[in-house]
Amino acid sequence: LAFPKLENLTISHLRNVKRIWYKQLHSKLFSNLKVLKVEHCDALLNIFPPLFLGDFQRLEKLIVTDCASLEEVFQLQVRVLDIVEACIVTSELRHVKLFRLPKLKHVWNKDSKENISFKNLREVHVQECWSLKTLFPFSTAKYLQQLKSLVIDSCGVEEIISKRVEGSNKHEILFEFNQLFFLALWNLPNLVCFYPGMHKITCPMLKRLRTYSPTKIKKFGHVLSQILLIGK
Repeated sequence: LAFPKLENLTISHLRNVKRIWYKQLHSKLFSNLKVLKVEHCDALLNIFPPLFLGDFQRLEKLIVTDCASLEEVFQLQVRVLDIVEACIVTSELRHVKLFRLPKLKHVWNKDSKENISFKNLREVHVQECWSLKTLFPFSTAKYLQQLKSLVIDSCGVEEIISKRVEGSNKHEILFEFNQLFFLALWNLPNLVCFYPGMHKITCPMLKRLRTYSPTKIKKFGHVLSQILLIGK
């Protein structure tokens, strides 16, 4: 069984389903799928278990909304007997939209190895995900030169990019968002920093900046000052 011509798939209102995929998929099952939408699946725990994202290499848009139990979107690594196995993926994913996921803890569950690339991302929009503490793993954020729009709205995010797992954190890190023209940080009461270490941000194409803090948080002002200086 395969759907080689299927380009759009919506999975909706599977209230008791904890997993969408239960075994390794045939490589041609969804070989041309470009848009995946998952909504109102209240028991679902993750979207892509380990080693599954490689079966969706043409996927360009992912939309996940109103999944009450979802904890992870991309589960890139699995730990067995203290040995981490990482899937090797070259993703064509361009648009990620995650709305109203109250238990979401990780978009990417681990800091992926450098052979897992999401460098084609153009748009990331995360809204009403109050359990989410950080958005991008370090290794993902380092290669977002094509990102054009980033919106984080009403979330529990404390840092936008998580701390580097491997290597030294003593040296200044450069994050290059060369195509980013729209950035919105809206209603993020727990936001502490952009990245928890020495860093510099370049964002030469930024044209629109939308921010709002519900309270007078000094740390939010520090994050905002970093952003306002990125084009200089």
